[in-house]
Amino acid sequence: MFAWRWQIRNRKLRFNFPLIVGILNLTPDSFYSQSRCEGRSSALKRAKKLIAEGADILDLGAESTRPGAAFVSEEEEIARLLPALRDIRAAFPETPLSIDTRRAVVAKEALEAGADIINDVSSLSDPLMTEVAARYLPGLILTHAPRELASGENRDVSIDEIKRFLRERTSYAAGWGIPREAIVWDPGLGFGKTTRSNWQILLDLKELSADNLVMCAASRKRFTRRDPDKPESPENSGLEGTMKANLMAVENGAAMLRVHDVAAARQIVQGGNRA
Repeated sequence: MFAWRWQIRNRKLRFNFPLIVGILNLTPDSFYSQSRCEGRSSALKRAKKLIAEGADILDLGAESTRPGAAFVSEEEEIARLLPALRDIRAAFPETPLSIDTRRAVVAKEALEAGADIINDVSSLSDPLMTEVAARYLPGLILTHAPRELASGENRDVSIDEIKRFLRERTSYAAGWGIPREAIVWDPGLGFGKTTRSNWQILLDLKELSADNLVMCAASRKRFTRRDPDKPESPENSGLEGTMKANLMAVENGAAMLRVHDVAAARQIVQGGNRA
């Protein structure tokens, strides 16, 4: 049985089966429309739904990270995020809250409003983000999504390349006094990687999970669809592929699954670890 521990701010999460991180998008343009929330009441309603379905953590994002997404200013990102964050924090004081942002200013405001975790897909590309993380000591998720992969053009990426990148970013963070126990690795499924690469990364995931806590975020991404070249639709759903990817992730040591469909992910976790 696994015995994972994750340091987030002033507490340590201890768990022996993968945690479910429910996605809550405070954006009008995130790639999966059913995850979008417009306004505080909609955000709080989705938070309640995700927790009722079994989410252990909520991940709030106010800027889309999909290729080609519209630029959002810091001010707009904060305006979208903070009212919903405060409402959800008040309603669910014990639920760890993660903020999906690449900006230090947004991270600081969110942490002061009660967030516990920073999910930085740019892996500390904002120099001030490291200072914020070192000061507040949140849980910190680092993603393999280098800038050259953010253009939307895909290439084959090996697990060794991902490991080298995340080790370097972790060493950089440690140099600022951020404890290794606070850091989670995300292999960056879907970020500039070919369909073949994404599935191979899941097969090779033990090479990452043997070194560090790993979160997999395959949910509804292009490579999980029946036809990756066509948009998500009922006829071209990514749900079946997502469940396959989540099962592979769990079997290969993932400590967390970041998902849109919490109930389906909970079945994977329970089936894979409590049979």
